[in-house]
Amino acid sequence: MKRLLSILLALMLLAPALSSLAYDGEILDLTVDSDADPFVWDPSTDKMAAYIQDKFGLNMMQSTTNFYNNDFSVTQLAAVDGSLPDVFCADILYYTEFITQFIPEELVAQIPDELIEKYPLTKARLENDAVAQTVRGMYGGYYFLPKPDSADPEIYKAERKGMFIRKDWLEKLGLEMPTTWEDLYKVCHAFTYDDPDGNGVNDTYGLTGDGMGTLRYFFSSTGVSNRYWNKAEDGSWFFGALDDRNIEVLEWLRKMYEDGSIDPDFGASTWKTGLQKFSSNTFGVCLRNADAAWINGVAVQYYGAANPDVNPFDRLDLIPALAMKEGETPRMDGYLSCMVATMFNPDITEEKLDRFLAYYEYLLSEEGRYLLMGFEGEDWKREGDQIRLIRDENGNASNLATKYPSIPVTHWTSWGFEMQAYENVEYFDEYNDETKALNARACAIRNEDPVWPEVGPMLIDDTTVTDVSAFNFSSEYWLIITGTEPVADMFAAMKQNAMSSGFEAAYPVVAEYAEKYGW
Repeated sequence: MKRLLSILLALMLLAPALSSLAYDGEILDLTVDSDADPFVWDPSTDKMAAYIQDKFGLNMMQSTTNFYNNDFSVTQLAAVDGSLPDVFCADILYYTEFITQFIPEELVAQIPDELIEKYPLTKARLENDAVAQTVRGMYGGYYFLPKPDSADPEIYKAERKGMFIRKDWLEKLGLEMPTTWEDLYKVCHAFTYDDPDGNGVNDTYGLTGDGMGTLRYFFSSTGVSNRYWNKAEDGSWFFGALDDRNIEVLEWLRKMYEDGSIDPDFGASTWKTGLQKFSSNTFGVCLRNADAAWINGVAVQYYGAANPDVNPFDRLDLIPALAMKEGETPRMDGYLSCMVATMFNPDITEEKLDRFLAYYEYLLSEEGRYLLMGFEGEDWKREGDQIRLIRDENGNASNLATKYPSIPVTHWTSWGFEMQAYENVEYFDEYNDETKALNARACAIRNEDPVWPEVGPMLIDDTTVTDVSAFNFSSEYWLIITGTEPVADMFAAMKQNAMSSGFEAAYPVVAEYAEKYGW
C-alpha cells in the first residue's frame, strides 16, 4: 500500500491544479448511466452531490434507462438511434461488441490524447491497463476509462472467485482444507455421507453454488485459462475449454455427481439459490465471488442473516483456488483489469468530456478516492495510518446510500474493493477485521501464480471469431458431468462438435491477428 501511495503522490505533483481544470462558474448537465443502483441527484439535500457540483461544475442526471442493468440489446439499440447518455458503463469483456461494433461504427467517442495528457493519474492507469493497451493497438486510440474491481492492482491479481466452506464441518470430521480436485471430492463426499452436523440424519450435501460459468474459472488448475484463448509454448493458439487437460477435472466432477455430493441442480443454479442452500446448513461448500465485499456479504447478509446467533466466521472459510496434484500451486485465472469500463456518447462535447476527466482524475487521487466512504470528519476519521468509521451513540456507522443518494457516482474509477481489502481501513460495519483477514489469505493463494488469459482474441472484429462465442461450454460441460458415457469420449465428441461449429475456422484467424498485432 505504501508503494501505491508514493506513486500516487508523485503523479499528483505532476498534475496541474484541479481548480484550473474543473468548475469555472458554469454548471454542465451530464446524463450518466450508473453501474450500481440508480442514484438520486439533488444538491439541495445531498451534501455529496453539492460537493461534486461545486467542485467540478457537474450536474449529473441519471439517464431514464438504466442500461448497465439491462440487456445488452437495449444499449445496442440506444447507440444506433443516438439516445445513449453522455456517460455510460459497459461490460466490455462480457459483451465485446462494445469494442468490436461500437468503435468501428463510431457509436462511442474516442478520448482525445491531448485531453488524457492533462490528467497524469488517468494517463498512467490507461498505460498500465492490458485491455486499454490492446484496444489502442487494434483500434488506434482510447475509447473508455477502466473501472477495475480495485484501484490497487496489487490486491486482486487473480479472479476473485472462491468456494465458501464449512470449516466447523471439516474440524468435526477431522479433515483438512481441500487444495486439489481429489481433496474437494473427498471432502464433499464426507459432507454428504458422514453426518457433519451431527444430527444423526442423512440431510447434508457437498457442493452447491452459482453454476458452471463460475466453476470453470477453477479449471485454471490445469495451467490453461478455460474461459479464454490461450497461446501454447509453440506459439499456436487454442481455446481453453477445448484443451484435453480439462478431462481430469471433469472426471472428478462426474464422480461427485454420481455419488450425490454435488447439487444435482448445480448446472442451472443461480448464486442466490446456492447461497440460500448454503446458509440453511444443508450444503458444506458454496461457489461464489469471494473478494472482500462478497466475503462480508455472504457472512453477514446471507449466512449471518439465516443464523443470527453465531459468528459466521467461526464456521466459514474459503477455498480460493485448486491445484491438480498434491504439492502443486493452486491456480486461478489472472484478473483482466477492466471487465467494466466507462464509455462516452460519440456526440459528447469536449468540454463535458474534459470536465468528467477532471472528476475521474480527482477520484484517483489520494483525497478523492476516499469520497466513496463519505466525508472525513463526518463519516470517517484518521487515527495515525488507520481509517476508522465514525459511529453514532448506538455504535452504527453512516448509512451512505441513504445519507448521500448520489454516492454511486463516486465509483467511476473502481468498484472500491481496494478500500474493502486494506487492513488499515475500517470499511465494514460488521466483522470488518475477520473479513479482511480471510480476504488477505485468499488473495495470497490466488495471486501466487495466476494463469493469464490472452486479451487480444476476445476483441477481434471478425465474425469467424466472434460467432464461436455462441457455443455454450458451460452447458456442454454439465452434460458431460451428468452423462453416462466415459468422460473422455464425451469430451472428444464435444470438441469435435465445437470445431465443426466454427472453432476450426477461427483458429487460423486468431493466429493471423496475433501475428499482425504482435501478441
